[in-house]
Amino acid sequence: MKYLVRFELKEPNIRVNYREIFISFFKKSISSYMDGYFFDDLYNAGTMKKSLVWSVNFQKPIFKKGEMELAGKDVNMTLKIGDSQTALIYYSSMLLMKDKAFPIGDGNELRLRSIKMINENDIVGDYAVFKIFSPICLKQHHSENNKDKYLIAEDAEFGLELGRKLKEDLPYMDEEIDNLRYDFSKLKKVIVPIYKVKIPATIGTFEISGDNKILNHILKNGIGSKRNSGFGLVEQAF
Repeated sequence: MKYLVRFELKEPNIRVNYREIFISFFKKSISSYMDGYFFDDLYNAGTMKKSLVWSVNFQKPIFKKGEMELAGKDVNMTLKIGDSQTALIYYSSMLLMKDKAFPIGDGNELRLRSIKMINENDIVGDYAVFKIFSPICLKQHHSENNKDKYLIAEDAEFGLELGRKLKEDLPYMDEEIDNLRYDFSKLKKVIVPIYKVKIPATIGTFEISGDNKILNHILKNGIGSKRNSGFGLVEQAF
């Protein structure tokens, strides 16, 4: 399911690590809906339980000392949710937040103004060009030293790690995933701050050819790590 969500800020500014704000908004929505019946399942049972991916668009942001000054108060979110049951839970819970003030610090507030479902056309064929709307994060966790490593497009392992993440989503399609072909030449590195961590991530456009089911999975579910936290949403570039 794909939704377009419109928010409005009280003041036309927001901190650079805005992802934390929207994660808190989701959590507030879910905890308020049906007395929090779904909260533990969605937020205390591991990231594999959630199937949402999202990106946020601000009006002409100007970056100043950890904050973005904006040309307007409207904030537009694209939200995609892979399964219909989870989509219904988020849609219903967010509707309850409509027009309610959600404090975001420094006297500013965020209000949900509208949410609507839109159709998303399937990819036809075995080739697609994807534009990245929220940076792709690829996290490798090394259990031997309990440290995380983040890969970007220039890393030799980038394509292999993308494949590993896809296999977590589609464990019955290992061979088809191994046969995917990529062109990452138009990707570049970006640093994304979230929860006091600066994460190396990847933006731009990339080409991919292979099984049509995998291409549509990427379109509708995003790709990479931390998708629930505002990473990995892509759209088909025409």
